[in-house]
Amino acid sequence: MKGTVFSVALNHRSQLDAWDQAFHQPPYKTPPKTPVWFIKPRNTHLANGGAIPFPAGETVQSGGTLAVIVGDTARKVPADKVSEYLAGYALANDVSLPETSFYRPAIKAKCRDGFCPLGDIGQLAATDRLEIVTEINGVEQDRWSTADLLRSVPELIAAISDFITLQPGDAVLIGTPHRRVEIKPGDEVRVRAAGLPTLTNRVSQAGE
Repeated sequence: MKGTVFSVALNHRSQLDAWDQAFHQPPYKTPPKTPVWFIKPRNTHLANGGAIPFPAGETVQSGGTLAVIVGDTARKVPADKVSEYLAGYALANDVSLPETSFYRPAIKAKCRDGFCPLGDIGQLAATDRLEIVTEINGVEQDRWSTADLLRSVPELIAAISDFITLQPGDAVLIGTPHRRVEIKPGDEVRVRAAGLPTLTNRVSQAGE
């Protein structure tokens, strides 16, 4: 992965439903009106087949999702023109520790070494009803559809390119459901979706 990986939080309806009560209390007082962005820095990037380091004493969760790969420099791109700026799509795993707040950036939860496996690039005719499946040791543990996102792929790229110039090779992760799959050392984690190369990674104890 040669570019910057951006990701969006709270883009799945189940997340807003789960956090609804908290978002109507201080310090929030109201749910966010615009996308909540964060970055998965270079230390998190992991190729297909690489080992996800498991930090001792932590709970670690898999977050299978779709990465939108930028092909051309994109700035203030209208939603209906987004496809012209894309190189393709890849499966990704937004690995994270459990989140207890969205008031401050969750750097310790989101930005550990190897916490962003990214698969090989493929092409999709449409992204509005893509089913993303996570398997642990060959057993399906999670399945969700992009139809349940609050903002579609074109809407997300239009929103982030309004204030950031996206460069070729950058990737945008489109979000995950509230429910995540817990992973442990020794697990094989596989993320798959029709039309895209499968993303497979094993979990290893950090330092091994």
